[in-house]
Amino acid sequence: MRAINAGIYGLTSLATWVFLGLGERASAQSSGNLLFDGLILDVCVLTISSSGTLTPNSTYTELSSSNGGGSPGGATAVTTNSDFNLVIDAPAGFSAMPSGGDANVTYDASVDASGVTILGGVGTGVLSSLGLGLTNLSINASATKAAGVFPAGSYQLPVTIRCVSS
Repeated sequence: MRAINAGIYGLTSLATWVFLGLGERASAQSSGNLLFDGLILDVCVLTISSSGTLTPNSTYTELSSSNGGGSPGGATAVTTNSDFNLVIDAPAGFSAMPSGGDANVTYDASVDASGVTILGGVGTGVLSSLGLGLTNLSINASATKAAGVFPAGSYQLPVTIRCVSS
C-alpha cells in the first residue's frame, strides 16, 4: 500500500510540475517588451520661405530690401542642439542685371531673428549662436553704387546663409 500511495503522490507531483511548468512557459510567451529605437542627429536645417524684393532709393544709387516697397527674404533655421552658429556671407554680386548694373557697386546683407534665437541687424561674416529649436530669419540685402545710378532693368542678388558647427 505504501508503494501505491507513494506512486500516486509521485504522479500528482509530476502532474503539478508539468502543469505549472506549462503555465509558466505560456505566461512568458504571452508578453514581452517591444522596443522602438530612435536617433536624432546633430543638425541645423535651413529652409528658405520667401524671396526678398530690392527697390531703389530716390536717387537710384541704392537697391535695398529696406527701401520703401522692398521686402526682406525669409528663412527658418531648425537645430537639434545649441552647437550651431548662423552666418550670412557677404553677397558677391548680382546674378542677373542689365548691362552696367554691376559697375562701382558694393553689396551688403544683414539678418534679424526671432524664436529661440533673437538677433537684430547682424551683418555679414558674424557668427551668431543659434538656440535649440526653431528660429525665424528675416534677411535684408542692399547694393550701393559709388558713382552714377543703377540702369533700368531687372536685378537679382543672391545672399548665402549658412549653419556652422561651433
